[in-house]
Amino acid sequence: MPAAELPVATPRARWRPLPGRVLPPSRVGEVLDRTLRSLGTPSIAGVEVLFDRWAEVVGEAMAARTQPVKIDGDTLVVRCDEPAIATHVRYLQAELLERLAQLSGERRIGRIDARVAAVPRGPRPPRRNPRRS
Repeated sequence: MPAAELPVATPRARWRPLPGRVLPPSRVGEVLDRTLRSLGTPSIAGVEVLFDRWAEVVGEAMAARTQPVKIDGDTLVVRCDEPAIATHVRYLQAELLERLAQLSGERRIGRIDARVAAVPRGPRPPRRNPRRS
């Protein structure tokens, strides 16, 4: 290839921050805590207690039948596998809230909404047409 046809190397642009106030780097955990706090939800420690250590909050037997699903404001939504378990969670709500506060060190969850999970059904049998008898 003749020298005239070789691509010309362009100098790389140097990285520069945007103009304005320059913030020092932050740890991801600190940024997450600030973000969660601004949303009114528990800190990372509180979220860890809710989702990773749920069995410590409710006990092994209850953890096998329930699962925390989401935090909606100050409400913890818990999925239960049957109506009787949801009723039991509602009955124990005050104790569970106290246990959550002890383990996480904060009181951000104000109530528990226990919901029964929809049970997946098998295929439906064919419908009979009443007009064709």
